[in-house]
Amino acid sequence: MSIEHTTVVVMAKLPEVGRVKTRLQPALTAEQASQVHQALLMHLTQRLAAMPWRQQVLCYDRSGDHVSLEGLHGTPVVQASGDLGHRLAAQAGRCDGRRLFLGADSPDLPRARLQRAAELLADHDVVLGPTDDGGYWCLGVSRGVDVATMLSNIAWSSGGEFAQTLERARSLGYNVAVADPWDDVDRPEDLRRLMARLGKSDDPDDRALLDRLNAILPDGVFS
Repeated sequence: MSIEHTTVVVMAKLPEVGRVKTRLQPALTAEQASQVHQALLMHLTQRLAAMPWRQQVLCYDRSGDHVSLEGLHGTPVVQASGDLGHRLAAQAGRCDGRRLFLGADSPDLPRARLQRAAELLADHDVVLGPTDDGGYWCLGVSRGVDVATMLSNIAWSSGGEFAQTLERARSLGYNVAVADPWDDVDRPEDLRRLMARLGKSDDPDDRALLDRLNAILPDGVFS
């Protein structure tokens, strides 16, 4: 299986009050937003841990190094400094072989989509999974890809990250595959869509996440 030859890396902030999920405010308090972030990150890392990756890494923002890692899965490493491109490139240099990078904003990624991204990476240099806000939920890179050059001067948080990275990768001569899209959870409307998906899911883990979120969120606000 391709997944057994792939290292999965979650790039994330740890759930520090006031620094995470700020776009969910003022619908949520800073404390509630932090609790939501923690629930989503725990759910994603637990889902990944149930899959046979070569290695699972949790690469976290150094500003949160005082926050507990309890309940989070993956070998913990501290992110390098610089913009997201610098941080991804630095972590890519620490891993051998195929590397699949994920953010913490797509917690309910179906296992089939994760598996498919790993399969695509077996036959391509670069894999990108788009999100509806113009970013991407995954970045897969094979051995030999110059991640630093590919991601230099990308306008992060602009809504054009996917298109810019796709164009850059192709201009460098890389064979690129586009994975199926999935949602990020950044804004209140994203969280509402997530709650609706979880409510329709027959996955016990998804139902557990729904229960945990319902315990955090104000009554009626995200139903």
